[in-house]
Amino acid sequence: MSKSSAPLSLHVDVVRIADAQVVVGRFPSVEAVVRAGVRAIEREHAKFDVLRSALIEGEESGVFEGDPFASVRAELGQR
Repeated sequence: MSKSSAPLSLHVDVVRIADAQVVVGRFPSVEAVVRAGVRAIEREHAKFDVLRSALIEGEESGVFEGDPFASVRAELGQR
């Protein structure tokens, strides 16, 4: 992981939004807003990774034989 001591240059719209979050008390600083944004991005990527893995597993499992709706109803104990 790279540690840079250089200040980060943010687009004016990002600064405006981050400043507004600080002003209303949601975050203690613009840096905290940026950290929260990075964490949110990481969570979203983790969700996409799980979804991608599930899609690949489904594609590799082959074609379902029979009535998929009846199978789900049976699995759920419904008619």
